[in-house]
Order: sequence, then structure tokens, then C-alpha cells
Amino acid sequence: MKKLEIFFDYNCPYCFKGHNNLLGILPDNPNLEIVWQPCEIYERPKNYSGMYHTDLCIQAMFFAVDIGLDILKFNEKMYNIIFNERVNVENADNLADALADILDAAQLKQALKTGKYAAQLKQANNYAFKVKGVQIVPSYSADGGKLQDRQEFFGLPY
Repeated sequence: MKKLEIFFDYNCPYCFKGHNNLLGILPDNPNLEIVWQPCEIYERPKNYSGMYHTDLCIQAMFFAVDIGLDILKFNEKMYNIIFNERVNVENADNLADALADILDAAQLKQALKTGKYAAQLKQANNYAFKVKGVQIVPSYSADGGKLQDRQEFFGLPY
């Protein structure tokens, strides 16, 4: 089985496009093991009150993994609430409510508000940027090989 590590940030439009490209190749690659590696391309600055940092989204993904959700479907939902529904994903209540059709919103709110997955988020960022050397998202590493960006990996023109 081939293994594909995908380094991504939910708020990145190129990651969203890469996700859609991935959906196109999956039917022809049933033996492809995907290892989701979320990372914050821009960490949330102090005293920031916007709606586009994804630290809570990534923590919600770790919650989804813990409860056994299909992460491909979770990612589709997450991209939809960010890019189509324009949900303020920096608010734990809004984020959990937007995901309520696929998971227990009350449990997710509790996990996000207590910071249950904050350490995992830091570890994910460290792995992506310091261990693997990610400089741009999305980045892909097939079978432990070199990192490639979306155009390289999918053979797209620049």
C-alpha cells in the first residue's frame, strides 16, 4: 500500500483545490493510505479577532479522529463551512454548531474550550514545519519522499 502524507491548512484555498484534486484520483488508487497532517500556515496572533485562523478547526479534526469519523468526509464538511457557508471558525460554538450534523456538537465544544487538543496542534505544527520542512501548503509526501506542492504532485501547469 502506498502512503501519502498531506500537509494542509483548512483556510487555504489551494488546499481546498488540492482536496478536490485528491477526490479525483482516489477512485483510481484504492490502495492509497492517506495520512492527514494539518498545520497552521499562519498561527493566530495575539489580540486577533478575525474569522479565518484554523487552530480550532485542526483541533476539531483531532476530535473527529478520536471518535472515528471518516476524515475525508470531515474535511469536505470543513472546507464547505469555511469557503461556502463562511462560518466564523474562530468561535468554538459556531464551529461546533456547523459540524453538528456529523458529530456531537456539545462534546466538541467542551473539547475545544478546555484545549484538549491544543498540544496535538502544536505537535502537528512542529512536525510539519520543523521536522518535514513544509514551506507551503498544500504539500504532499508520497512514501516518505520529497515534499511536493499541489502542481508538482498532481502534474498541474503553474
